[in-house]
Amino acid sequence: MKFSGMTEKTRARVALLALVASGLAVSGCVSSPTYGTDKTSTEQLVGDVTGILSVAPKNREKIDYKPRPELVRPKPGEKLNLPAPQENIVTASNSAWPESPEQRRSRMRAEATANRDNPGWEPEIQGDLNAPSSARSLPLGVSQRTQDSGLGKPGMERDQREAFNKRLAETRQGNPTVRKYLSEPPLDYRQPSASAPSGDIGEDEYKKERRLKAAAGKKGSWRDILPW
Repeated sequence: MKFSGMTEKTRARVALLALVASGLAVSGCVSSPTYGTDKTSTEQLVGDVTGILSVAPKNREKIDYKPRPELVRPKPGEKLNLPAPQENIVTASNSAWPESPEQRRSRMRAEATANRDNPGWEPEIQGDLNAPSSARSLPLGVSQRTQDSGLGKPGMERDQREAFNKRLAETRQGNPTVRKYLSEPPLDYRQPSASAPSGDIGEDEYKKERRLKAAAGKKGSWRDILPW
């Protein structure tokens, strides 16, 4: 009596469920391709999804946890023999403490006052870029105040010239008596042969050309002065 009294909506649901169940049964009977493996694609997919949950190894090695050692404390009779704590080095009395602009200004003013009668003293503050060109061409080791006062050391130019010649000689290579670098040839290779001409610079090219032309009896022309 209940089945006869089912509505159309209920009958449609029952028919749909029966159709789905029959489709599943038929799909189970049909074998899926294995693509050269022993599992179908559906079984492989299900196995991969379920295997994600068990990525960690089953047999984990036990970690050997060792207890932390106790703190090293001085013995009761050694407390008085401990060294004193280090003083804080981050203080203004430290020599490496940065100098403030006010302190730097005071220090430079005091130095300038103490050396105002010293012609050889050179201040820490240099002139600006617009200084005269004469201040840039000062001798080495001579300040502007010394140059203006005329109290330069006697013989300073001679010493500077000798120092310059010494540095220039060090930069030159090819000394026949001293081998300074390994890249230079040995000293034996620098000695000229006994039969080699010495001091003879040879005949000038233009004189040689004139002599050969005169010997050949060739007359000169205006084309000879052209470089091509």
